[in-house]
This record gives sequence, structure tokens and C-alpha cells, in this order.
Amino acid sequence: MNYDAEFCQQIRVSEDAKRQCLGLVSEILFLATKARNYGLLSLSKEAEESDSFLLRKGLQLAMDGVKSQTARTILELYIFTEDYTGKDLLERCLILEGVMGILEGMHPKLLREILLSFLGESGHNLYKEEFETREREKLESYLKKIEEQPAASSSSAKLGNVIANLNGKTIKQFLQAINIDDLAKAIKDMDGKVQIKVFSHLPERSASLLLESVQKIDSIETHETLQAQNKVVAIISEMRDQGRI
Repeated sequence: MNYDAEFCQQIRVSEDAKRQCLGLVSEILFLATKARNYGLLSLSKEAEESDSFLLRKGLQLAMDGVKSQTARTILELYIFTEDYTGKDLLERCLILEGVMGILEGMHPKLLREILLSFLGESGHNLYKEEFETREREKLESYLKKIEEQPAASSSSAKLGNVIANLNGKTIKQFLQAINIDDLAKAIKDMDGKVQIKVFSHLPERSASLLLESVQKIDSIETHETLQAQNKVVAIISEMRDQGRI
């Protein structure tokens, strides 16, 4: 697709139409998260039953292992052969870029930014009003649920005590130095209050990413937990050697 000034005129829609497109954005992000966590085959039901022909076709191409550029060409041709404008064209472009993001394994948070850019600043604000509140509520619910959770192992309890004793400035520096996935593996089995301290020192967006990483860990081998916790220990030890603790 040639996303130029002429194209922008073709997809210009009302605020009400943008609001209607938010449901599609949410659906695509759900599929992207599902595919990232469980693989493309987990989308087989949607590939057969989606109300949208273009979404069904895109998911089928992805599941068939079609390369991204070939899949893009096929979907673009399906769009070009019809004289779509306005909301009809906008929805199909959202599906096109959504399928490309799913096929390429793009992180749902980045894919969300790409999709919302089609709706402009006003559309982004609409999404924030309607959907980001849900993410905040989900985080609050999780933190309430784990508040009294004890550490699941002695190693988790020991490291949890170390993190609990870090001051606000130090824990923020530590959180800037560690990978989100490693952090999720390291804290999942920790005391609930330690987890709450970690989440409370993260920006809202980073806290949402961490929660997503924690919740996608259905089960984790002991050696994976220890490996992640060793990375935490290494970072904190380095900070101590540098006199930052």
C-alpha cells in the first residue's frame, strides 16, 4: 500500500467511525497476543470463522507459512480490486497491517502503535479512553490477588528480601537494566509484596508489559527461574560494586 497524502484522504472518516474501528484493533491485538504466546496454529478457529473475508484469508496465509511479502501482495490485491474508501478501506488496511504484524511475530504493543497511527491522534486518544483503562484495571486486579502470596521457594524468598530492601532510586535503576522477560521469570514466584513493589516502580506502560510477560508463563522449569534470578543478582551486584547501592 502507498500510504501517501492521497491515501490519507481516502481513509478519512468521522470520529464515530474511528470509534467503531477500535473494536477491530482490539480483536487484532488479541490475535497477535495469542499467536505470540501459543503459535500461529492457535488461530485456526479465527482463520475459519471470522466474519471478515480479508482477516480469514490473512490468517490462513500466515498459518500456511506464506512469506510476509507474498502475503502482503495477495491481501493488497484483494483490496485493490474493489473500490473501497472511507471506513471500508480503513478497516481493510488495519487488517492488512495486523496480519503482517502477526505473521512477522511483532510484539502486540508495537503492533498497537502501528494500527492506531491509522486513526490519527484523536483515534489514539479514543483507544486510550476505552481500552487502556482495562489494562490498568487488570493490573490492579492482579496486584490485589497476589498481595498475600508467599514466596514459592527459598531462592525466591532470599532474592525477594534483597529487592524489598532496595530504595526507590536504586530499584528504578535496577529495572532499567533488566530485560522484561527475565524480570517476569525472576519475580513470578516471589512474595506478593515484593512483586507489588516492583510493579509500583515501573511506568504504567512497562508495568502492563511485565504483567503480560508474567501471565503468559503457564509453567516454568526451576532452572529457568534460577537462571533469571542469577541475572538479577548479577545486576544488583554490579550496581553495588559501582557504589550505586
